[in-house]
Amino acid sequence: MEMQKTIGIDARFLGDAGPGRYVKNIVENLENLDTKNNYVIFLREKGFDSYQPHNLNFKKVLADYHWYTFEEQLGYLRVLLEEKLDLYYVPHFNIPVLYPKKLVTAIPDLIMHTYSTERGTTLPKLYFKFKKIVYRMVVLWAVIRSKRVIVPSNDVMSDFKKLLPFVNEKKYVLAYEGVDPVLLSNDSNEDVLTKLNIQKPYILFISSMYEHKNVTRLLTAFKILKEKYGYAGQLVLVGKKDNFSKSYSELSQKLGLSDSVKFPGLDNYVTDSETLYLRKNADMYVFPSLKEGFSLTPLEAQSLGLVCAISDIPCHREIYEDSVLYFDPYDEEHMALKIETLLKSPRLKDELIQRGFEQVKKYSWVSTAEITFDVIKEALGQNS
Repeated sequence: MEMQKTIGIDARFLGDAGPGRYVKNIVENLENLDTKNNYVIFLREKGFDSYQPHNLNFKKVLADYHWYTFEEQLGYLRVLLEEKLDLYYVPHFNIPVLYPKKLVTAIPDLIMHTYSTERGTTLPKLYFKFKKIVYRMVVLWAVIRSKRVIVPSNDVMSDFKKLLPFVNEKKYVLAYEGVDPVLLSNDSNEDVLTKLNIQKPYILFISSMYEHKNVTRLLTAFKILKEKYGYAGQLVLVGKKDNFSKSYSELSQKLGLSDSVKFPGLDNYVTDSETLYLRKNADMYVFPSLKEGFSLTPLEAQSLGLVCAISDIPCHREIYEDSVLYFDPYDEEHMALKIETLLKSPRLKDELIQRGFEQVKKYSWVSTAEITFDVIKEALGQNS
């Protein structure tokens, strides 16, 4: 009979978008999959109360150390060692570099290797550059130290192979992501459009607004869409309030688009129920990103029957195949033309909506968690 093992999961991102949604769905599904091993879920104060274990073998531990900090490297390391884990699973790259025991990571992308976030940081430039060097070193060490590295697409796997050709490619495990069921079942009963000062018709974009999200070209393309093709609706850009979103709001004013481009996240925290409402009432979803690891938000749109026009990049071709309309993300005229084509072609729109429903069926967090569970068992030497 196999011995019971103790697995730690870094869930400090819980409550935040991106990695937080990833770890939430992994933990919830692992609770259903593994009734034998013990799990220790490490959380910051922000997400501590929102997670309540349903499996008696799961317990939560407060580890209120912010990611990407020196406190994480020392204080959090001490908390990990106190739990005497047999395996530590990190759904990101930010491992305590001195952690000595078995490790599995899930690294979503290598975008920070290519695109800087310096324009949006409040850190001194020299300190920011130092942290960027540290980031690269931690990613390298995480890959070297991990028994397996789970990646969300073949495109990301290809990036790793190019960046780290000396690492055995068998170390990488592909596990696609899925749509969080919460996003489909938590509709708002209030008049969200009035609350957020949005009017129909509108085109929707939901994301952070880092450099690689390509918002500058999207704003220029929207100006072309209005002036050349006569689109009378709005562009709604939903994201958190930060230096990036504020700078794009200022750019929209310079382009003469202040009345027709809305940034609801600058004045309000836009909830999951409100984004669900916005998706259900939009003309279409547009996503011009230059680089993605999996690119989840168009899939979330498709799950609600919202047609998508997105950038023609390798990740998108892999995940979305023929279920969306593609445009050249470096060409604002082409972007505007494809958006106009979709707006004015009901037959094409209906066809892509149906393809979208079928595409969504190919991905689920249950499958992601099952692959993760298999990786954990393999790393622990447990029978499948």
